[in-house]
Amino acid sequence: MKKIHLIVLAFISLTMFLIGQGQADESKASKLPLVFDPATKKYFIGGNSKFLLKESEESQLIDRIEVSVDGDSDYKPYNEAVQFKKEGKHSLKFRAVTQVNNWSPVQFVEVFVDLTPPTTELKFSDEKFYKDQSGIFVALNSPVTLVSQDSLSGVANIEYSWDGITFTDYNDPIVMNKLGKKTIYYRSTDRVGNVEPVKKADLIVDGTPPTSTLKLANSIKSVLRDGKNYVSDAVAFQIEALDDASQVKQTWISTDGGDFTPYIKPLYFLQEGPHTLRYYSVDNVGNRESEKGVKLYTVSTPPHSMAQATGKLVNTGGINYSTHDFQLKLDATSNAVGLELIQVKIDSDKDFKTYIEPIRFKTPGFHTITYRAVDQVGTLEPAKTFAVNILDVAPETTFTTAQPLVKKGNTVYSPSPNVVMFNVGNSPVGVDKTLVSINEGPFLPYQGPLTLQNDQKVYKIVYKSVDKLGNEEPPKTIAFHMVGAVPILDLFISNGQSAEEQVRTDYLEQPSGAKVAPEQKPRGPASAPAPAVPAPVVPSASTDKSSDLPEL
Repeated sequence: MKKIHLIVLAFISLTMFLIGQGQADESKASKLPLVFDPATKKYFIGGNSKFLLKESEESQLIDRIEVSVDGDSDYKPYNEAVQFKKEGKHSLKFRAVTQVNNWSPVQFVEVFVDLTPPTTELKFSDEKFYKDQSGIFVALNSPVTLVSQDSLSGVANIEYSWDGITFTDYNDPIVMNKLGKKTIYYRSTDRVGNVEPVKKADLIVDGTPPTSTLKLANSIKSVLRDGKNYVSDAVAFQIEALDDASQVKQTWISTDGGDFTPYIKPLYFLQEGPHTLRYYSVDNVGNRESEKGVKLYTVSTPPHSMAQATGKLVNTGGINYSTHDFQLKLDATSNAVGLELIQVKIDSDKDFKTYIEPIRFKTPGFHTITYRAVDQVGTLEPAKTFAVNILDVAPETTFTTAQPLVKKGNTVYSPSPNVVMFNVGNSPVGVDKTLVSINEGPFLPYQGPLTLQNDQKVYKIVYKSVDKLGNEEPPKTIAFHMVGAVPILDLFISNGQSAEEQVRTDYLEQPSGAKVAPEQKPRGPASAPAPAVPAPVVPSASTDKSSDLPEL
């Protein structure tokens, strides 16, 4: 019986064939529509592949063939080729029976249907490419790699083209050895014939490094002297880098021999003395600029300005006073790089101006002078200030007397003796001296109160004052007519015609301090001796209002 069964199997064994239809490029796909992957030990077919069951030449006449698809428990008659339209794993079981009801062994096969083409990507060397809206930048002579991936049957081949028409098999990285813009087309085909839609990429081959430029910010200049570049410590060193292709990725700097670090913002050298600055830039595909450098000398110590006032100058209460003769002369000492100029700003000026000549003032009042020195690299000295109050008003001198004066008409009478005192006002800087001239005499310094006696009938006094700045008061004049004794009256009797006779009188009282007239003759017929005449009384001291007295 066993021998008979084997013979039957040999005659009814079926051979499975696969027909691949509609492949995009048969020369590039596998020649067999069924692909076996040794790594995974799986079978793969494409979406257009069909399973056909054919009777073996050695088998007996078969009555019918039955199939079971994807684990279906019921067998169905086989009428046409079996085709799987859904990607993924599928199974096929089949068997045959002869007319005498002899069944073949059940045969089966498991396959994976691959409907998805591979995915291909461009790969570049690290730091040798850069992508933006303009395209993909790659460095000159850098390799471009095509990498393809397929999750089922695997990649059969990768192709690329420069014109999109003629494709070449990709085997090794593509070296970008020509500058300029190029468009690459590429695709992959998997092992069951799925062809990837053509992709393209615009590649710009960049072989030119950036160009870096060192600039001095803040509009401050540098000066070359004795082979040294002098700059102020206020200057900011700014580096600008340009690249026409892939653009600048980073600028690097090194100061005073230190390590290179990324340049982020303008750089200052705050310590006075020699310094070095090295720098370069790198673009986004790795093109590096040749290193550049500069040696410089930073100036921190500014020049020193000085102010010298000429003319009379008086400082009172911390305020400088002077006259129209005042001048302020400015000068300055140099520093390491040399003096450029002196700047000055006067009163309400908003901006500094260049100092040219000594400063004068035409108008009186308070004035402020702000000044500073500037060296040849723009180093500014801290501003200094000189304030002065220009005075052109002379002092005013007034006088007072110990005894009151009497004015009749234009004549001023003064009792004798009398004391004249002078007072000075309206002088912020103080009085230097008061000068007095008596009766056309020379002007002499006023030392204290003047005593006027009756040894002169008239005292003509001319007086004036001079302040400490030399402002001189116009001379003023006052004339005193001195009255030295009390009046004496005689009493006479007349007959109404021509005859008269002096009558003797008695003194009821006499002024305090009045003097008796010497050897006074008897008055009238009386023979009694006349009493002594008392001295005149000196009036008590009082203040004279000079404004009530005219100047003579």
